[in-house]
Amino acid sequence: MKVKRNINEKGSALVIALMIMVLLTLVGLGITRTTDTDVDVSKNDMFHRTAFYHADSGVYTVPKVISQCIDNGSDAPISGITYLGSTDTFYREIMGYNAHDADKDVRFSIGGFNVDVDVNRTGQKNLAGGGVEFASGAEGVAVGSAGGVAVFYDLDSLGRGPSGSQSEVIAEYRKVIGVVGGL
Repeated sequence: MKVKRNINEKGSALVIALMIMVLLTLVGLGITRTTDTDVDVSKNDMFHRTAFYHADSGVYTVPKVISQCIDNGSDAPISGITYLGSTDTFYREIMGYNAHDADKDVRFSIGGFNVDVDVNRTGQKNLAGGGVEFASGAEGVAVGSAGGVAVFYDLDSLGRGPSGSQSEVIAEYRKVIGVVGGL
């Protein structure tokens, strides 16, 4: 039995196969592009997190620097910390002798990226309890005493990361004079 073919059907399988191959190629290219975009987004997220963690470390490091400067009575030389500005400018600003300026005050590096922190003394307050509250002044701040003087600072920390990424963390710090520690 002989099958009769229509002349219009010759080569139609080849055309259909080519169309399917073109369609699959386009789908593959679309998936590749989506994957590349996802990888770029992940890298940018990692860069931003790195910059954020650097900025966050400024908020945790600078209170310790403030405490050391207050304890020493000047810009305390601390390994890895650079004071921006002239000698004792940072100390004079945190003590309230100099007015706050908008320039960054302290710089240190993490993994080759700078962290710059601006410190602004915003005020002070006598805390309840102890010698301050009862005007005796002899006890100071120690065992059995909850009072003292709190000095308030605004910390503006700018951290940098790979590919020019930057992140800024703003925090408020309260230093209780006479109490050990930075945070």
